[in-house]
Amino acid sequence: MAEQFYQYSDPDRITGAVDALSAMTEHDRPFTRLVFSDEYKAARAWLQLQFEEIGLECRTDAGGNLIGTRKAASSGEPPRKVIIGSHIDTVAAGGRFDGIAGVIAGLETVHYLNQNNITLPFDIEIIDFLGEELNVWGTSCLGSRHMAGLLNDDLLARKDQDGRQLSDEVHKAGGTGIAATAPRQDAESIIACLELHIEQSNRLEREGIDIGVVIDIPGISRYAITVTGSAGHSGTTRMQERKDALVTASHIVTTIRDFALEISSQDNRHFVATIGRIEVYPNGAAIIPGQVSMILDLRASNAVSRDRFLSSLQLAFAEISSRETCEIGMDPISAASVALMDDTLRTHLANSSEELGLSHISIASGAGHDMAHMSRIAPAAMVFIPCKDGLSHCPDEFATPEAIARGSAVLTHTVLKLAGGDI
Repeated sequence: MAEQFYQYSDPDRITGAVDALSAMTEHDRPFTRLVFSDEYKAARAWLQLQFEEIGLECRTDAGGNLIGTRKAASSGEPPRKVIIGSHIDTVAAGGRFDGIAGVIAGLETVHYLNQNNITLPFDIEIIDFLGEELNVWGTSCLGSRHMAGLLNDDLLARKDQDGRQLSDEVHKAGGTGIAATAPRQDAESIIACLELHIEQSNRLEREGIDIGVVIDIPGISRYAITVTGSAGHSGTTRMQERKDALVTASHIVTTIRDFALEISSQDNRHFVATIGRIEVYPNGAAIIPGQVSMILDLRASNAVSRDRFLSSLQLAFAEISSRETCEIGMDPISAASVALMDDTLRTHLANSSEELGLSHISIASGAGHDMAHMSRIAPAAMVFIPCKDGLSHCPDEFATPEAIARGSAVLTHTVLKLAGGDI
């Protein structure tokens, strides 16, 4: 019973696709395929070839998303669409499966449909969303933001440390580089957006579960925290006279950790807070740090908990600033509200899992995904598959081809349900 998924998906073919994409990496930093890099361009060229070989019509849309379309048997005006998508860019030294598995799952669905001569009453779009991972321009999910009408001029005007403007890079990738203030014109014709992804945590593996049906994707907020003290000679400035920005920053880091621990233990929904980037100025061995810049990454499925955390933090910052005689500033960088996955699609995914003999649970996502933005304009849902030790965003990230095949089978089975008039 549990091996029914093999008729829908081929682990050997999945392995070949993973290996092919994995080879397109910075040689001294596997597995690295940053958006807009030469490695990324090569991977996209490979993917477009795969699209074409299985009969998909290929195009790059205004947002720089690579789209392969399998046309419906007969089309309405406009034709209805089911999207299966993820991304092939990575973080630095990121991993072989984050995003990649989801795009490959879409290919597996089309392989099954073609091999069985199945026509559908809607188009299937397999999408490689542009630049899902957080990049040097300080934003993520470039392609899905654009498709949802959420990629504005301010974001596109950002420049990296080399002076490259984001709008120019999107244009080079095949998009227009122009802001999108409204969803794609045919958004009303999208009946489902589906994505497979590795869990990026260890619950599925720990509990021996095949499939996680995602409940929601947390709201992600990022803030720039700046601590300003006074630089000085480390040997001649007395301890009592110092305004050490790094010492003050250390109190901020532990306060954030303590507040987040308290709230996460009281809230049964997802809540995490992280200081993941710190810059110290002047950063010299014999100099008291005069300024520290940090990025706070805050993820919450409950807006009440998020607001409580931020209010407590502001009060704590005032006390720390007074005690340490350093100025503390906090400015928002980006914010996104929690994204709920579609209940009907979640039911289809759960039922498909059961009918394939696969175990499943409902699960919250801790990471952001393109489906968070797509859910703003159309019904969206995700399946998670186990990954070894829950590792992700590192070279040791791993998911078995069988796990990907199971998840792919669930997506394909759900597509067939949608074709049968269940939605």
